[in-house]
Amino acid sequence: MSLVSKKTPKRIALDGTPASGKSTVGAMLADRWNCDFLDTGMMYRAVTYLALQNSFRLDDNHALGNLASDTQFSIRQDGNGSWRLLTNGVDVTDELHKSEINRYVSPVSAVPEVRRSLVNQQREIAAEGPIVMAGQDIGTVVLKDAPMKIYLDASAETRAARRTRDAHGNVDGQRFDEVLRSLSRRGEIDSNRADSPLRPADDAFIIQTDALTLEEVVERIIELAPDDVKEHAPK
Repeated sequence: MSLVSKKTPKRIALDGTPASGKSTVGAMLADRWNCDFLDTGMMYRAVTYLALQNSFRLDDNHALGNLASDTQFSIRQDGNGSWRLLTNGVDVTDELHKSEINRYVSPVSAVPEVRRSLVNQQREIAAEGPIVMAGQDIGTVVLKDAPMKIYLDASAETRAARRTRDAHGNVDGQRFDEVLRSLSRRGEIDSNRADSPLRPADDAFIIQTDALTLEEVVERIIELAPDDVKEHAPK
């Protein structure tokens, strides 16, 4: 039986700093709770990707806002259980973590017209049924009435190490410095933007993930789940 009631849509707001683990943790929670998962950061990456593909000026807020409004977003789960993002019916997931997108996504994400458009679409997706939604303003803006709000954080050094660790667990020192600078820059932009800056919701559980594995973070969140989520847990 699902951990989430089939009768009432449950919405779990999962926010956090870049590379704090929220996307992976969110997908793991959605699997445990048998519900949908949306990483809203991928939507901002998709707008950035489409803007670059179509030679938009990234300082033209009005044009970027129209681009976001004119793009229909949807999610689906593939045969391997991974969640995919579609724009106007086209799967763009594999295009969204390239270095050029990493470079420009924070400035595009800070555009108020883009944020307003995507927030509306995120709420529409959330209204379709039980969902774990990850991002930077889910608990504070998108789903302010979510019954459970989590905020994940870790030091910039820990997050940079995660991004640069190879299959053997070794950190690439040269890439580490580059990624650390990038994460610090993104964090400053995200935390200081005028529209829905990155911060924990007042009623969010804050979890420092530096010393925790992904599995431990998931178990911690499940322990914190309110009764209206826990009551449908399998016995």
